[in-house]
Amino acid sequence: MTRFVPIGKTMNLRHMGGYDTDNARRTKENYLYRSGFLHFTGDQDLAKFESLGISTIYDFRSPMERVKNDLQVGDSIEVVELGMLVASVENLWDMLMKEGLNPEGAEKIMGDRYRELTEEEVPGYRKMFDHMMESEGGILVMCSFGKDRAGIASALLLSALGVKEEQIEQDYLLSSQAYADKALAIGKFEQFFNSEGLSVDESIVVPILDARTKYLATAWQVMREKSGSLDNFMREELGIDQAAREYLQKRFTL
Repeated sequence: MTRFVPIGKTMNLRHMGGYDTDNARRTKENYLYRSGFLHFTGDQDLAKFESLGISTIYDFRSPMERVKNDLQVGDSIEVVELGMLVASVENLWDMLMKEGLNPEGAEKIMGDRYRELTEEEVPGYRKMFDHMMESEGGILVMCSFGKDRAGIASALLLSALGVKEEQIEQDYLLSSQAYADKALAIGKFEQFFNSEGLSVDESIVVPILDARTKYLATAWQVMREKSGSLDNFMREELGIDQAAREYLQKRFTL
């Protein structure tokens, strides 16, 4: 099954359909999407995007990221802004500068980033679920790269739908394939390196672009440490009780 949807210069746009759930259902292919920043090159790209049937975009980018790259979507699509400052691209660079510009530092801050997302940014994820409980149609979760903030959002949603952790992890790891053209992806960090009078160092950027099992495992660990189990975390922190699960499963699975 081909999950990636090529549109313009958008990276990491793909659907999350066809995953088996624990109640013998499957996630809908035309209702669940995730991506990095939507980069359309013309009206044809926008028309192709609109044909996906997405009615709501959950945008986890920071206000600064949104200003730099404004979403160009039609009025028929609702955009829910869930700006996560802790995990913004500019915040990531600041963390990297403090830790040290080296591959080990880059990998460490990614682990720290996932811990922060599940400790400090829970209200944003809860707001996403609250909105889903009162809306209809297909959805897209997105951030700048579609891997970290949107990655955790996608993992939480798939978990709420009853998808097994093994499949959730496989979905998460697909983000590494999204950046097969590493030269293009690495170029996104050029402005930050240049601001320090440096050329882009691939060995530092790759740990940031990669989706690694240990990153997602850090998020799961934080949730279990806080609430005792993932189910408890979903119920206590995100408001996903049994009734909410049943509603989401009815909406997003068949």
